[in-house]
Amino acid sequence: MPRSPSNNTLIPLLRKLSEKLGEQQAKNELRWMVDHVHAALDDSGQRQVSRLEKSAHRAARIWRDQPARSAAEVEQDNIRFSTVQWAWLRQAVSDRTEKHKPLQYILGNQPFGKANISLRPPVLIPRWETEEWMLRLVGMLNTHMESLSADGGKPRPLNILDACTGTGCIALGMACGLEPESAVISGIDIADEAIALAEENLALNSLLAKNKVQFHKLDLQSPDASSQLLEVQPCWDIVVSNPPYVTPSEYGQLDPDVKEWEDIRALVPMPYSTDPKTVNLKDLDPSGIAFIAHLAKLARDIGVSDNGVSKIAGTSIPRLVVEVGGKLQTEPVCQALHDHGFNSTEVWKDMAGNERVVLGYVKV
Repeated sequence: MPRSPSNNTLIPLLRKLSEKLGEQQAKNELRWMVDHVHAALDDSGQRQVSRLEKSAHRAARIWRDQPARSAAEVEQDNIRFSTVQWAWLRQAVSDRTEKHKPLQYILGNQPFGKANISLRPPVLIPRWETEEWMLRLVGMLNTHMESLSADGGKPRPLNILDACTGTGCIALGMACGLEPESAVISGIDIADEAIALAEENLALNSLLAKNKVQFHKLDLQSPDASSQLLEVQPCWDIVVSNPPYVTPSEYGQLDPDVKEWEDIRALVPMPYSTDPKTVNLKDLDPSGIAFIAHLAKLARDIGVSDNGVSKIAGTSIPRLVVEVGGKLQTEPVCQALHDHGFNSTEVWKDMAGNERVVLGYVKV
């Protein structure tokens, strides 16, 4: 395949990105695009499946704050771009600057723990904060299950509900990180697009996942949600969730990169049967915790806060783990968990020092 003309350089693309993002972020994002186009596309523009994992791990730099390659290294790649690869880069920069398309959607995949996650709008893009607490929780659960094994044989697998699963990143990240056959994880989401993508990611990670994962479409706010969940699994041990918790006022201030691309239902909690296309943000819960409070009640209704139902979980591991939007939500979320049978709570901070996760326990 012929290479692009020698007068093609990255400078015009960098200039265009800089006008939108600022010089430093533009340099970083262009380097990531260059890494991706070499790792994931051949000269004909076809995706190289065997190289997507490499591309995904390069994309991890986007949100793990690892340094991208130097400008000199990128410029050396100029002569190695095919015509098709140049076309991809130009389209990517156009989508980023003119359509506000998030870089993660442009690259199309990213790692999440040990899993590789494909991304596609409008399904919520996994954030590093979520990956961070997921990995911490996996370590806690592995320690718990090892202690049970040491005390009296191999315990049954934990039944874990991943509410608002989106891409399936939490469910699949846990399935890949937990010890083999120590959990059965069920991801639930209201959106057809999310379930379809989660199923694709399950297939993509079939050789990496060491625990059973299944996905189901279900509105967790429907009147019969608890009975439907008990049909999926008669005994639930733990509920985990990155739920919608963005307040209406916060949503109004989000960048177009988020508002114009990601499903509002994954960001802002809405009452049952609300049409997201016609909703008035002024009518929504100003605190952003309405869905989390509902999830605490739902967890109680399916027996998660009942020690008699979930003996294997014991008192040393959390029964409900929910991501929150910071310290303004922490106290009311803790109270909501207490109101529904979780008599002890804990708060985890993320690496940036923000209160990020509330954990509910059932202590004797």
